[in-house]
Amino acid sequence: MNDAIKHKLLGEFETMRLIEKDAHEFYLKASTDPSVTQPSVRKCFSRIAEDEKRHVEIVEPIMNIIPNCM
Repeated sequence: MNDAIKHKLLGEFETMRLIEKDAHEFYLKASTDPSVTQPSVRKCFSRIAEDEKRHVEIVEPIMNIIPNCM
């Protein structure tokens, strides 16, 4: 894999990481928002926030692998 492809892949994964991180922060904030009064909705937002956090945790190791690809 040449450097141009690696650079493009890293850029794409960085964009993905930022989107997932922003989503995590959004849902985490929504899960603690006082205007959200239904416990089931709060719990749902909290679960989504954790899912988004796991997505970040998946993307980051991939980003670390790309520079060492062929």
